[in-house]
Amino acid sequence: MPAKNALDVKISILIPCYNWDISNLINDLHILCIQESRLNNFEIICIEDGSSNCFSNNSIKELPNVQYDVLRKNIGRSAIRNLLANKARFEWLLFIDCDSKIATNDFILNYIKSIIESTEKESANSYIYYGETRYEKKETKNKLHQKYGIKIESKRKKDNFSSHHFLIQKAGFTQNQFNENIKSYGYEDVLFQIKHTYRFQYIKNPLYHIGLKTNEHFIKDCESGLKNLLQYSENKKVIQKIKILRWCSTFEFAHLKIPIMFLFNIFKSSILRNLLSKNPSLFLFQFYKIGFFLQLKHTSAKKRK
Repeated sequence: MPAKNALDVKISILIPCYNWDISNLINDLHILCIQESRLNNFEIICIEDGSSNCFSNNSIKELPNVQYDVLRKNIGRSAIRNLLANKARFEWLLFIDCDSKIATNDFILNYIKSIIESTEKESANSYIYYGETRYEKKETKNKLHQKYGIKIESKRKKDNFSSHHFLIQKAGFTQNQFNENIKSYGYEDVLFQIKHTYRFQYIKNPLYHIGLKTNEHFIKDCESGLKNLLQYSENKKVIQKIKILRWCSTFEFAHLKIPIMFLFNIFKSSILRNLLSKNPSLFLFQFYKIGFFLQLKHTSAKKRK
């Protein structure tokens, strides 16, 4: 049952770790939880998912209520979250990506308020609360990820669920977990939103995403996500939710697939030079994604014949 008052609130904070120094994040979260009088109890569970570099993360075990485990083999972004949920002791699960940074001192409080407000709702275990993702505007070499995050990704979150940080009741999550067949990076959270009947509620609760990838790495992750989408390219529900699938579907309907693929193959090298530069174009990045996906889909169709 949902918490009846603020004093009943207990949260399991779950952090999947992969090649990232989590000490600052865990210390900041621990302080916020200790200082929050409306939080009756909490635990922080961190699991390294086959990391090749664990930094000095082992030191966080010295903090009260903090658990730190290491998996030698990577099990994937979906499976690690499901494992964390199974280990959690408390009623509410707060998932946070490891490459995050606290943006406000009200971060934990705002999720506590969501828990308290959920007592007024029927079927509280069907709700998922998730907040804003912010990107720092300081100078960086990882321009493509930064520009895309600030101008596109962060603005889409009001309509599209992101697993960067979210809160859900354990009872609800254990019934409908992440699809462990999706092991590679990309769109697993949006596909999770489409598949399940949770009520996704966006709240004003920001958290910084500081794990900016290099331009090259970000492009590779984008390609990985598009490969994940390939098997859903004919699913009307998925097409309606994901903009790039709507665009590609429209281009195919208008018989523009072949001309776009032709332009993509001619200019691919030039586009990549721009995307890997100090001033990448988001317009060219969007065109690259469309061309890459149409090419991917075309090649897959030929193999099936």
